[in-house]
This record gives sequence, C-alpha cells and structure tokens, in this order.
Amino acid sequence: MLLGRKKKVDLASLSLEELRFSTKDLFVLLNGFDGCAVVVNAYKLRLDLVEEKKPERGPWRRAVVDRLAPSGWVDEEGNPNPELERALRALGQMGVGIADSIAPQKRTMGVTLGAEGACGVVPAPGGGWQLRPFPEDRSLWPAKFREIFVPRRYPFAAAKRGGHVSFVDGGEEEGIALGRALNQGDEAMLAAIAKRKGADPEPAIRLSTYMRGGYRGFKAYVDDTTEVEPSYEMGWRWPDGGRGKLRQRKVIAVSEAGALFSDCNAWHEGVSLDLQDPDGEWKRKTAFTSIDFYPSGDLLEALLDIPDYPK
Repeated sequence: MLLGRKKKVDLASLSLEELRFSTKDLFVLLNGFDGCAVVVNAYKLRLDLVEEKKPERGPWRRAVVDRLAPSGWVDEEGNPNPELERALRALGQMGVGIADSIAPQKRTMGVTLGAEGACGVVPAPGGGWQLRPFPEDRSLWPAKFREIFVPRRYPFAAAKRGGHVSFVDGGEEEGIALGRALNQGDEAMLAAIAKRKGADPEPAIRLSTYMRGGYRGFKAYVDDTTEVEPSYEMGWRWPDGGRGKLRQRKVIAVSEAGALFSDCNAWHEGVSLDLQDPDGEWKRKTAFTSIDFYPSGDLLEALLDIPDYPK
C-alpha cells in the first residue's frame, strides 16, 4: 500500500463553493481583474510579464481546460458553464468592490456587488481561492456578506444616532493633527479643524470619545467603479487604466460607535476622467476625509455608503 498519495478529487462532485481556483485560473476566467482586486492586482501577478508573454492565451488557459473541462465546469475552449459564468460575471463586474485590507498585497478576501449580482472570494483550504456567490434576492445580501466578513472579526454596533462630516484633504500635517486630536480626545483642536473647513465639529468630537488612547479597529477598502469603463488595451480588463467617475474609501471601523473613519477619493467636476495617474494628481484633487455614524448597525450598508466629494 502506498502512503502519502493524495486521493484524486472528482471535481464534478463538488459544488461551486467547494471548487478551488488559483490566481492564474481566475485571471483567465475573469479575463483580467476581479472587481474587488483581491485575487488579481499588481502585487499578486507580474502584470508586466503577463502583458509581454500573454500566458492567459496559452499555458494558463490550457491548465484551466485540462483541470476543469473533464468535470464540465468549462468547455474545451475554457468557457465556463452557466453556473460558474454567473458567479464570475458578478465577481468581475464594474461595480462596488469591498476588500479586507487597504494594502493590495495583504488582501485575502472580498466581495463585488452590482447590477450583475454579487459574489465573494475567500481563501481556499490548502491554498488558492473559492467563490461565494450571493443569492439573487438582494434582501439576503447583508446576511451573506456577514458569512464572509464574520461579526467575530468585523464587529459593528448600531450608532446611537446618525452623523456625517467630511472635509477636503489639507495635506499630511493636517492629517497628523486630526489623528492626534481624535486619539487624545482634543475637542478644542477638533473644533478648530472643523471651523477652518466650515464643517460641523460634533461628529469628530463624538468619534474621539471612542478613539481616545489609540483605538485600533479593523480596516477595509471600498472601490466603486460603477461609472468606470475599464481599459482592454492589453487584451484583458484593467480598471485602473480606464476612464470614469471612480470613488474609493479606505476605512477604519470604530466598531463600538457604529462609525467609519475614512480617507476617501471621489471624482467631481473639474477632475479628469482618466484614471491613469502616474504623478498622483487625481489622488490629490479628489482626496477628502469623512466621519460617518450608522444607526442601522448594518456593516454592508455602511461600507457601500461612499460619501460625495465635499462642496
């Protein structure tokens, strides 16, 4: 008897949620980036080499066909069956992507939601990725989202009352002053910053009562590409090379307060629609800070609420 040999799994017997994919598999099947940039981003794949050698048209596609075609998940050309195609269409759409880390290289799971439905992606046991398609009934999406972003790791209480304030980015020095004032509960400094911005100081002062002493909440990244046309200049979908009205949110959750403290970017009039931003001009012109309280206690609803650029 041979020991240590892994039992071969019949992929046809697996449900879609049990099926495992590599990053290269999903790049081929999605024809580029996933909508939450968890699986495919510039830190997970050498996109310059992909552009040069085009492995998605050769060895990567052949590997997908060799593994998945015998069980019917894809055909002999690598086209997914209807069930898999629906999940991939939702995951790869230009919608709203939510990821578990601000830093692309540290992202381990996420969800894309939009007109094509919703689908999550999570780490697979033993390596790779598994898909988590959402039900068609959108009223069930918050519960499905919480199966991925579980309350134990991502707690979020209902705020006692709502509240919102946002103000245009004043540079690194002001950002440091704001963070220090929140952590120290310095109400006078928070009021002074708000006054300079013509903003209501109450939400920031209220948030500081929860952040005193250096509060550390979980972080998330939200990217709304609903009004973005991706680039296909390299033969596959590349959102960052496209054009449109992009909105982004880098979130620190202050869970006990039912609040999100966010560094945001949002397109507005007077800003280019071109998303290729080598000198950082788009980032500078669209940057602002937002503090938001959510009485519903619904984390998905809160994350999807990307504020408009302050007027």
